[in-house]
Amino acid sequence: MAAVTGDVIAEAQFDPKFTSWGRVVISGYLFISVVGILLIPFWWALSYWYGAEFLRRVSARLTTNALEIKIGVFFRKESTIPLNRITDLRLHDGPVMRHYGLRGLKVETAGMSGQDSGSEGNLIAVVDAEGFRNAVLAQRQRVIEAETGQAQVVTDTSAPGNDMLVEIRDILARIESHLAQGDNE
Repeated sequence: MAAVTGDVIAEAQFDPKFTSWGRVVISGYLFISVVGILLIPFWWALSYWYGAEFLRRVSARLTTNALEIKIGVFFRKESTIPLNRITDLRLHDGPVMRHYGLRGLKVETAGMSGQDSGSEGNLIAVVDAEGFRNAVLAQRQRVIEAETGQAQVVTDTSAPGNDMLVEIRDILARIESHLAQGDNE
């Protein structure tokens, strides 16, 4: 099936242990807030429905040109992240996640990095998170290589700032030629 952003290459699967993990984490936050202790029984009753509904609605698809993420039960978020904008895919797991055997995947993009900014996508409980990350990174590399091969070379040095870009381009070309000579030896 062809998506708007290309053919689907891989789809992430999500671990059903997410519901137990979420139940424990939210209960911990409620317990710490002291006032929330009264809400813990209601949360436990609601969490059985919420966890199942979350797992039904969450999805992550890798297409030929983008990573498509859908997440949320009450507040839904759909993101289409072009692969050439992805700067980092971080695996994460805390002590409670490790107890349940879960890992998360955070998608960082150009322009979204920094201490105060959130990640473009945060997927929790991805089955084989490392494998999915590797698939996304491999496809990202193919997209970037395809773009680089078709990229236009800056030849007009009269525009302000282009002289620096031309110098950087020339330095990179020299580095590539030295590396190519080193491979032939």
